[in-house]
Amino acid sequence: MTLYTTISKSVHHNKIMMTTIVIMIIYMMPVNVFGVIVYAQIEDSKDKMLTTGQINSNLKDEDGNTIWLLSGKWKSNLFTNAKFNHTNPAKFSATINMVMANGSSPHEHKVSHFTLTNMSTQNNSTVYEGYLSVSMKLGPVFAIPVMIGNFQNETISISLEPLEGITSDQMDVISHFQNKPISGTFTK
Repeated sequence: MTLYTTISKSVHHNKIMMTTIVIMIIYMMPVNVFGVIVYAQIEDSKDKMLTTGQINSNLKDEDGNTIWLLSGKWKSNLFTNAKFNHTNPAKFSATINMVMANGSSPHEHKVSHFTLTNMSTQNNSTVYEGYLSVSMKLGPVFAIPVMIGNFQNETISISLEPLEGITSDQMDVISHFQNKPISGTFTK
């Protein structure tokens, strides 16, 4: 066998290998795209089982002057009459945009990792107690005590609670929101 024949066979073999690889990639693309579409549909149906709403609140100084405006969106399965357990955990998340009343210092906080510990009904409202995390400038702060009030599926309040034994990081988050409830409404 000559060197030319050996090289020619090697090139031919490489062309067959490359063609096979290209055909496999083309064949697998629709399967992969289909998987992405199915996953997106599952995630979309999970979101449809969540109640949603808007954050629309403000924080005032001691004299009653508005200093911070809060806006954003929240979503939760708390208000759906679901039974919660380890396979269907309670969920609450939000994005809270904060800006000073004069338009300065805009920033955003993500609320996530909600854990439900207690639920009670009082005077036409349901209160959900638990813990959640809030993203801050230096990263998320976890296990912040919270009470979420549902007032007849019209409004909610999110109150970060300064309970005994919390860390200084947790207290900094609560103080950032001035120890005041954050108000929101349900999407209708």
